[in-house]
Amino acid sequence: MEEAVKILIVEDEYITAKTLSNFLEASGYTVVGCAMDTDEAISYLEKTVIDCVVLDINLNDEKDGVWIAKHIKENYHIPFVFLTAYTDKETISRAVRASPFGFLAKPFQKVELFSAIEIALHKHNELTIFKKDSIANEGNQSKTVFLKNVDRFDKVVVNDICFIESQKNYLLIYTSKMVYKHRATLKEFIEMLPSMDFIKTHRAFSINRNKIVSVDKSNHMINILNNNIPISKAFRLEVYKKIDFN
Repeated sequence: MEEAVKILIVEDEYITAKTLSNFLEASGYTVVGCAMDTDEAISYLEKTVIDCVVLDINLNDEKDGVWIAKHIKENYHIPFVFLTAYTDKETISRAVRASPFGFLAKPFQKVELFSAIEIALHKHNELTIFKKDSIANEGNQSKTVFLKNVDRFDKVVVNDICFIESQKNYLLIYTSKMVYKHRATLKEFIEMLPSMDFIKTHRAFSINRNKIVSVDKSNHMINILNNNIPISKAFRLEVYKKIDFN
């Protein structure tokens, strides 16, 4: 299943919040809400599925954005991007100690906003989503990864990935509905995936064995999504073993 990334905006300036919301929704993101203070932000976090938070540091509240950021890290593990008009040394120092996934200074341009979100989602993929022990303990059915879809990111369930094809400096990641172009090496990406389901069949291909339609052993090909994926000699023994061929 692929769906648009859900973003919460925490910003006490109405015009800034509206600008953020318009930019994000025009690009295909889903804005789940615009919280004006800490209590409203906590309410959204408790009741709503959220994938990323754009969070103003300096709220007109006793508990500011840094407090909310620490609450998010301790309870929700959602990537967040700090937003602030203050770039003095003290503010930056407090923000850095909260370990944000990105930082955006006011006034901002649309491209700067999207770049900050892209960096945050990439960092979240690398540091949180695909920890092997997490997948092994929880199962990969509900695990998700953020993949770029033109100018936005989609949230994709790991088990919905059918196969991956390497194209030198980037990957083509196939689901039943989309082909995502992801900047990474095949080695880097498959090391993050559950090895029980994802099998490398060739130096340029890795497949999800649960998505196999047919196997042509005489020609050493696996069919997935009407694509014939080669099984190179170097990987045949391991591939046939994992898909229960002798």
